[in-house]
Amino acid sequence: MNNNLYAPPQADMSIGATTTGSDNTFYVVSLTKFTILFIATVGMYQFFWYFKNWNLYKRQCKLDNAADSDIWPVPRAIFAVFYTHSLFNEVSMHAAAKMRPAQWDHKSHATGLVVMLVALNILSRMNQSTLGSGLSVVLMLILMVGIFFSSFSAQKHINACCGDPEGRSNSRFTAANYVWIAIGCICWISIFAPAFLAGAGGTH
Repeated sequence: MNNNLYAPPQADMSIGATTTGSDNTFYVVSLTKFTILFIATVGMYQFFWYFKNWNLYKRQCKLDNAADSDIWPVPRAIFAVFYTHSLFNEVSMHAAAKMRPAQWDHKSHATGLVVMLVALNILSRMNQSTLGSGLSVVLMLILMVGIFFSSFSAQKHINACCGDPEGRSNSRFTAANYVWIAIGCICWISIFAPAFLAGAGGTH
């Protein structure tokens, strides 16, 4: 506290300080924006999602002189299956520290998400002739739906943990967001175009 009565007020420049009482220890985003970006990018948005959470957490740790100030966000995003449990645990601990507890079994939640991520990775590496291209696509889409809902639920807890349940501080779309949406649309076309062309060719 500044004891000089004539000194101008000092702003709190830490990551967690905002005028709304929310903080940026983890990645806050509106659920609508999260949904659109996840679906439009065929799930590629999830890599960015993991990266942003770990990157913001690292920045906060540096400010706090905490032990995790030297973590590497990119590897933790790439190998998310090994770090999802620790991420959700940090979110839960932050919520408790900020007196924003939630009814969240983060360990079971992380396990379910990891299982689906591993299954999707295995399926994507399998020879399509093993299951048939159509069945492979259907199974992958089912897993993607499960991963989306699991990640969506996690985002709700992260928003609440950071004091911004609606994610209003990050609800607007940026130019980069629209670029990724365009790239994702191309990916969706590449997924379904072969099946459509094969079906069209079979009608002759």
